[in-house]
Amino acid sequence: MKKSCSVLVALIIGVGTSAFAADIRGMVSSAQGQSVAGVQVIAKGANGAVAGQATTGSDGGYLITGLQSGNYNFTLEPGPSGFQGQTVASYVGPDGLCLNWGVSTSAPAVATAQPGATCQLAAAGGFGTAEMTAAGAALLGGGAIGAAAALSGSDNHHVATPSR
Repeated sequence: MKKSCSVLVALIIGVGTSAFAADIRGMVSSAQGQSVAGVQVIAKGANGAVAGQATTGSDGGYLITGLQSGNYNFTLEPGPSGFQGQTVASYVGPDGLCLNWGVSTSAPAVATAQPGATCQLAAAGGFGTAEMTAAGAALLGGGAIGAAAALSGSDNHHVATPSR
């Protein structure tokens, strides 16, 4: 009896813990608004370990499932596509995160983030001008520290842009 009760408690804890896992959804598109397939988005936790990853499909969309609430670094790895990658940091809440990327061959990728796993694709060319709020994605420079300015906006979008 004691053993079966322990198994039941373990199942309840396991199911309860997985119920709090969040999804990360997004799209990767070029500056011209075209979907970009075959690029990887990698999520790393605060300890630096890979917590999840996905490769964009033919529609440019990706889905990373099963992340717990917390701070993550998200890296866009463009592979042989010719586009430039980037790493941004963002908090993932229990409702998930929508993390869209704009890529080009001449500048590092730019990410827009909004709470929740329901995504709205940013308009082409809008990646550099969307407003930010304090909970946005922040740029992590490779060798230099980048920063994103936080401006309050009504569209609840967040953009990581390099500091100059």
